[in-house]
Amino acid sequence: MKRAFTLLELVVAVAVLALISSFAGAIFSVSVDSHRAAMANAEIMQKLRAITDQLNADFAGLRKDGEIFVIWSAVWGDPNMNDPNRFIRFDRIMFFANGDFQTYRDGKIRGDVARICYMLANIGQWGNQTRPYAIRRERRVLSRSQHILTSNADLDPWLDPNQRGEEGLDNWRNAYEYDRITMQQWKNMLWETDKKIALSVIMDVDVDDAGLGGGATVEPLNPAYTHMLLCEGMGEFKVQGWYEREQRWVPELADGDFDGIPEGGVPGVLYPHPLYGAVQLGGEFWYDPDPESVEGQAKRRYLESLLNEEHFNEIPGLGRALKFTFTLYDSRGIIREGRTFTHIVYLDS
Repeated sequence: MKRAFTLLELVVAVAVLALISSFAGAIFSVSVDSHRAAMANAEIMQKLRAITDQLNADFAGLRKDGEIFVIWSAVWGDPNMNDPNRFIRFDRIMFFANGDFQTYRDGKIRGDVARICYMLANIGQWGNQTRPYAIRRERRVLSRSQHILTSNADLDPWLDPNQRGEEGLDNWRNAYEYDRITMQQWKNMLWETDKKIALSVIMDVDVDDAGLGGGATVEPLNPAYTHMLLCEGMGEFKVQGWYEREQRWVPELADGDFDGIPEGGVPGVLYPHPLYGAVQLGGEFWYDPDPESVEGQAKRRYLESLLNEEHFNEIPGLGRALKFTFTLYDSRGIIREGRTFTHIVYLDS
């Protein structure tokens, strides 16, 4: 007779097999998770590279003789309570730059000067947009718009009276890829009738009681908006400038105040001055409300001494460099908290 396995031996063998299988399953699961995390990190790093390369290219051609408009905006917590205990930044910046620019959609318009704007975008169609702070952080979209300055007389001027309605202004802000205007003409726009309206629509802020907002609006799956869609999955966009006099980045945010500006204000910097530049920082709004008053004349002298190309490195919020801070998410939500990066662009070269 041949000896068979005993019941004890069978139990031990089954137990060993189960143990090996569980170890193999755990190793396989860890390997899969590691692969997914690596793919998510690779996706985020691709986004980071695309954003930083674009920022470097744009600011390499920065026109300090043009206008720069920065808005600092903070909202408390996340709308979906994912991150309720801190401020989320929704900053935005507009400037002029030299470069080799071309329209995305038809490729027919080229130019070497453009007005460029970075901001977190509304999502949807005109009249039914969802604001960025009401969008889940992993679904927010960073937009980059460029309006090539051109003198082509065959193109419609954006200031055509037929385009001055709210829908027309929104269409110009989002669908157009050019301005039929020179940079000097842009700088010389009349403040009351044109400039503050244009800035309000571009930057989504009510400038000097213009009564308008706007900002970038995109539909990620609509090809008509491809020219504005720089990155999906950006939860926060923050801009700070190096303040040479105090040797720090500004603005700093504490308890809802931007360096002493009460919550609910619209802090920012509009450069240059004259004609209408301003800095809202340190609890004070420096501008020229009444040129005939003593206070107005004092503020005018201060602005004229500061908000110009000669003193560019001393301007709060601009200065020698800009620091961009942003939080990126992968498209599959593998890295739930995203990854936060900073990128510095030097402006004094």
